[in-house]
Amino acid sequence: MKKLFFFLSIVVLCAVIYIVLINTTGTVSVNLLRGSTYTADLSKEFGLPFYTILVLFAGLFSGAGVISLFLSVQQDKVKAYKRELEKTAVSSDSNASKVGVLEAKVKTLEKAFSSVVDERTKLEVQIKELNAEIDNLNNK
Repeated sequence: MKKLFFFLSIVVLCAVIYIVLINTTGTVSVNLLRGSTYTADLSKEFGLPFYTILVLFAGLFSGAGVISLFLSVQQDKVKAYKRELEKTAVSSDSNASKVGVLEAKVKTLEKAFSSVVDERTKLEVQIKELNAEIDNLNNK
């Protein structure tokens, strides 16, 4: 779509220039500087085709300048948005790695807790056996 619009704009521009060049009759008097009561007006006479093409290109260049200004502002906004997305992605990756580390720590603590519980159970069994032996010795 962009290529079609670009092609059509070039065709229209060439058509306008062609029509202007065909109609070569007439001149235009352009005031370059308006004089005051003490000075004379500064004016220049141009052929109508030259004047029309001059106005056309001046409009094209000024339009391109305004569009490039807005385009550069939009590109700056897009760059800032990309940086924000990268920061968000990095922080989410960082959070994911922190969660992974914490999960590993929890698993390690669970294993240590289960081994402590097993040791406690073994010690309780040994205490019961020792109490039973002490009761046997006391009963004799």
